[in-house]
Amino acid sequence: MHKKQRYHCVLTMTTRKLPLTLLCMIVIVSTVSFLPVQEARASTELKYDDGTAENGWSAEPGIEHAVRFSLQPGRSSAKILIARFFIYSNPDTFRLHIYGSGVTDPALDVNPAGTGWFDVDLSSYNIVVSGDFYISIEYLSSQGPAIGMDTTSPIDLRTCSREPPELLWEISESSDLMIRAVVDQVSAPVGGIVMPTNKLEIVAPLAALAGLVVAVSAVVAIKKRRD
Repeated sequence: MHKKQRYHCVLTMTTRKLPLTLLCMIVIVSTVSFLPVQEARASTELKYDDGTAENGWSAEPGIEHAVRFSLQPGRSSAKILIARFFIYSNPDTFRLHIYGSGVTDPALDVNPAGTGWFDVDLSSYNIVVSGDFYISIEYLSSQGPAIGMDTTSPIDLRTCSREPPELLWEISESSDLMIRAVVDQVSAPVGGIVMPTNKLEIVAPLAALAGLVVAVSAVVAIKKRRD
């Protein structure tokens, strides 16, 4: 009899505290569902070289060498995050250009610290492209830098150069210049508009609703027990 009485007391205390606990759960879940969620997307590196430089390419001041990039199939636009250059030799200051439809060229003077891959962070410039675009190096000095060149087959015919005063691009048929782009691409659904989807934005309201249903059900059950 004594054991049954202790069990009855514990059960009573638990049921009295249960509505408050469930109410706290509802508040927490509901609050989380309305918090701003930062969207996470996987960045993509666009490249047309094989990663090995057979030689380097430099030019006189004012001349530009560039690579033309295309978005992956099914992608409507992309934000350029990083411009990546392989410095083959003679690291020196150069001017970075980006050309594309609706793009404002940042025309940045950058100075690589050494040879090898050199990244220029462009994420803060909010450069969004909606089609093919060019990343170009304009030489400011005859000293360099020399950009790595991939001369092995296949040649993608995306490397080009131009020099003043004509400023017309000429395609290189002998090499792929080792310039790459890291982008954040957006999908384009067929027959609809582009809307980035965040799974947490969908799951959080459902979780809040589920918590509310559980809480109401528990309160009703407790009320019936007391009745």
